[in-house]
Amino acid sequence: MSARLMANPEFRAAARPRLRDDEMPTPPRAMTASAEKGKRRRAWPRWTRSAVKSALMLVPVLGLAATAGSAWKHGNLADNLQAAEDGLIRATGSLGFRLQEILVVGRSETERDAVLDALGVRRGEPILSIDLADAKQRLEELPWVSSASIERRLPGFLYIRLSERQPMAIWQHDRQFTVIDRAGRPLADAMELARRGNQRIDTLPQVVGANAPQQVHTLLSALDNAPTIAPMLSSASWISDRRWNLQLSNGVTVRLPEGTGEMRNALRQLEQMHTANRVLDRDIVAIDLRQPDRAAIQTSATAQLPGWDDDAKKKSGKKS
Repeated sequence: MSARLMANPEFRAAARPRLRDDEMPTPPRAMTASAEKGKRRRAWPRWTRSAVKSALMLVPVLGLAATAGSAWKHGNLADNLQAAEDGLIRATGSLGFRLQEILVVGRSETERDAVLDALGVRRGEPILSIDLADAKQRLEELPWVSSASIERRLPGFLYIRLSERQPMAIWQHDRQFTVIDRAGRPLADAMELARRGNQRIDTLPQVVGANAPQQVHTLLSALDNAPTIAPMLSSASWISDRRWNLQLSNGVTVRLPEGTGEMRNALRQLEQMHTANRVLDRDIVAIDLRQPDRAAIQTSATAQLPGWDDDAKKKSGKKS
């Protein structure tokens, strides 16, 4: 066995011939292939690969965008999208998403038929086909409605909340009587409301004058600072487009000065006079407040001013 394992001393020399110092060994095949591959990679910059990849990804996107733009330009894409939307809405309607009920909150003066006409909807139509923004805009165009909100409550309810304008006066002009709000905006025909049995208009003061609605907000704001006088107002006349004359419920006429600030001061003065001496409960005809430093009181023939009873008693005592 030892002879079988003995190496031939000439074998190494025969298998591996000795190389000269200036001779390079032949590289293995794998190393040669790897070197050649490395040479091929270094033929292009390193950023080229990512750029080419991005370009290849953008090609279909740009192609789709160009196709979509062309289709949109010719109306095809828009028509297709609209058709798809209509088909989807019809499908939801077949699943039971149809308008069944309309719930309105906050409606006091607005007529029911006016709300339905403004909505422009009908029972049984697909509820998703209703344009809520358009319906809201039409509701807010109604005379009594100041703001409106509308929402869907699936599967078949429309929930509407209305905020209505408040009637503040009745404008009398050219033999017509129009209910107006605080800003002077016309709301409804007062005679028509009376025929319908609306009792609220009986509590509203009247304003007279061609341009009275444009000025009524200043008068009402000034009366807010005279809480005792405001409930007594029966009517107000806009005189010569300059100032107001007030007619109180007890028949007394109050002549106010020009100017918003002056009018506020005059009403505040009248409020103090009535609180201190109950002057408006006396037998007087008119109070002129157009002068800032004094109030001119016009009495009737039988008027008794504050202190009159005391003076009469003193005189009768002297005579006795």
